[in-house]
Order: sequence, then C-alpha cells, then structure tokens
Amino acid sequence: MRDVWQRLDALDQRWSQALQVREHGAGKMIATLAAHLGDGPLWLILWGVGIIYFGPPRRWQILLWLLASILAAVVTYSIKFWLKRPRPQEIDGFYSKGYDRHSFPSGHATRMGTLPFFGAWIFPEYALLFWFISLACIWARVAVGVHYLGDVIVGWMIGAVISLMIIMAVTPYF
Repeated sequence: MRDVWQRLDALDQRWSQALQVREHGAGKMIATLAAHLGDGPLWLILWGVGIIYFGPPRRWQILLWLLASILAAVVTYSIKFWLKRPRPQEIDGFYSKGYDRHSFPSGHATRMGTLPFFGAWIFPEYALLFWFISLACIWARVAVGVHYLGDVIVGWMIGAVISLMIIMAVTPYF
C-alpha cells in the first residue's frame, strides 16, 4: 500500500510541476491574482455584505453557504493538521505561515468547492461565472506553486460534497 501512495505522490508532483507558471509575465500575474480569489477574508466580506444587503430567502441561503464553508474548513484543517503534507514551496502572501503551513488538502480549494454549488443555487444567472472563478482559483493555486494538484482536487471535492449535502437537505424549505 505504501508503494501505491509513493507512486501517486510522484505522479501528483510531476503533474503539479507541469501546471506551474514559471515566467514573470502576464501568465504569472493572472495566476497570482486568481490564486487570491479564494482568500478567506475576501469571502467573509462578500458573505457579510450579502447577509446585510439581501432579504430572505437569499439572506438565509448565504448564511447556509457560510455554514457549509465553515464545516468544510473544519474537515479540511483537521486533515491538514493530521497529515502535515509540506507545501511544494514556501511563498509569502499566499497563506498564513502561522496556522496554515501544510498543503493537503487546500483550504482555498475547499472554499472554491462551495462556490459553484451555493453560488448557482442562490444566483442561478451567474452559475457559469461561479464555475469559472472556482476552477481558475484552484488552477492558480497549483500554477503559483503553493499546492499540488491533488491538494486542490481533494479540497475542492470536500467543499463540493458538503455543499451538495446541505443544499439537498434544505432545498424543500426554500
């Protein structure tokens, strides 16, 4: 079994290196910007504005989105602190070195896993935009070199599964 994990890890590292943007031109700038689309403080502000601005039922749906994101973060960070997979490289400004030194699974990707499902549920007219932002952010986390591809895939899946479970559970009430 250990051999299987080592081969998967080697494959993950190879694919991740292939996705990295190495030059310092427009591609690197776009990847850097997109990598920050999943930043926690940004989403706390957006959820807060949405909760204040919108009335029911959207207010309650946004609160559920926030709850799903918190629950997904608890799952993600529990795994992260248990496994302690090191990041591909240390880069300032992309995560907190104080509490988020580990790579697997990606917290940004977990947050982005909630976006296309909750976003489309609450604002269906923007569904394609939410999918684009979600996928751009998780690609960018690998492209700038702060995560492996496996980190973002598993993180995204955690956010997606928790979102779908909550949405399916509460949809009859909305």
